[in-house]
Amino acid sequence: MSGRVFQAGGAIPPDSPTYVERQADGLALLRVQQMEYVHIVVARQMGKTCLLYRLASRLPPDQYQPVWVDLAGMAGLEMPRWYEAVGEEIGRRLTPVSIPHLSDQKDLQDYLLSAMQAVAGAHNVVIILDEIDSTRGLHFSDGFFSALRTLYNRRVEEPCLRHLAFVMVGATDPRRLIKDPNLSPFNVGEEVRLEEFTAEETRRLTDNLSLAAIETDEATHERIYWWTSGQPYLTQRVCATLEDWRGLRGLRQATPELLDQAVEEAILRPAANDSNIAHVKARLELAPGARAYLQRIFAGQMIPFEPNGAVNGRLAELHLIGVVKEGPEGNTVVRNRIYEKTVSDYVRLASEVEKASLRTRWKSTVGICAIWRSERPCTGWKCL
Repeated sequence: MSGRVFQAGGAIPPDSPTYVERQADGLALLRVQQMEYVHIVVARQMGKTCLLYRLASRLPPDQYQPVWVDLAGMAGLEMPRWYEAVGEEIGRRLTPVSIPHLSDQKDLQDYLLSAMQAVAGAHNVVIILDEIDSTRGLHFSDGFFSALRTLYNRRVEEPCLRHLAFVMVGATDPRRLIKDPNLSPFNVGEEVRLEEFTAEETRRLTDNLSLAAIETDEATHERIYWWTSGQPYLTQRVCATLEDWRGLRGLRQATPELLDQAVEEAILRPAANDSNIAHVKARLELAPGARAYLQRIFAGQMIPFEPNGAVNGRLAELHLIGVVKEGPEGNTVVRNRIYEKTVSDYVRLASEVEKASLRTRWKSTVGICAIWRSERPCTGWKCL
C-alpha cells in the first residue's frame, strides 16, 4: 500500500486499517442512535478524535446531521462573543437554518428550539461538543450546561427536541460540569469512558506491521503491549518508529530487542521530546497536589481506584490526565511501563526541586529570625 501505515498523533481516518474499534465505539453509537445525551470521558491522546470521526461516519446521512463544535478554539472569549461563536459553528452546519446571533444561554435555548421546530423531525441533529474541559475556566459555564439540561427536560412538552442530542467530549467528569453547588447538577446523559486497547485490540493494531513490510513474531507483539499496555498513541508511536526504520535502515524483521531500542530512541530518552510525555508532564506541573499524590502510587501504596472523584479528587485528576488506571486487584496503578519510566523520574526530580526550594526558604527565614533576635527575644515562628 502507498503512504504511511501508522500515524502517531492527529486523527486517524475512519477507514484506516490501523483504526481499532473498542467497546466505547459501539456504546457511543448506540446511545446516539437512541438520541441520548452522551458524555465521552477520555484522557488526552487516547483516540477520542478518531472515535468522533468514526462515529459521525457511521451515522446514515439521510437520518442524522452531525454538527461539530470545537470549544477549545473559543477559550478566553467573553460571554456574548463565546455564545456568538457557538451559534456561528452550529448555524454554519445546521442547514437550512440561518446563522444566529447569540449572546447568552437563553438565546441558545430559543435558537435550538426554533431550529428543531424548523427541521420538524426530518432528521436527527447530533451536536458534538469537543474539548468541554475548556469550559472549566469560564465564569458563565454553569448557565451553558443548565441550558442543555433544560433542552433535554423539555422533551416532554416539545417532541421536536427528542431529535436533538449532544455528545460532550473531554477530560472532565460530567458531574463537575456545573460548578455551583446551589444549582442542580448536570444529571442528564449517558457516560462512556474511553480506555486503552485490550491485549487483543492491541494485537489487531500491531498486526498491521505486515502492511509496512515488517515481519514480527509473537514475542514482539507481546513486547509492544508490555511497554504500552494498549495506550493508543504510544502503540501507534512505537509501530510508526519501526515503520520509519523500514525506510531509513532497511528493517525487515522486528524483534523484542529492536522493539526496546525503538521505545528508548523514540520515547524514553529526553532528546526524543515525545509530545504525549511532554503533555502529561505539563499537566502534572499545573497540578502539584495530584503530582504529590502520584508519588505515593509510585512508592507502591495500595490505593483503591475511584475515578469519579466523589471521595478522592486527586485520583480523579490523575485519571483524567491519563497517567493512572485501575489495576487487576482494584487498586490504582500507573497506566503503562513507559509512564513508569518517564513520569516517575520527572515526579522524583520535581519533588527534589520543591524540597530544595523549601530548604532555601527555611534558611532565609532562619536568617531573618537571627537578625530580629539581636533586637528582641525570639518567640519562634510568631516573631515574623
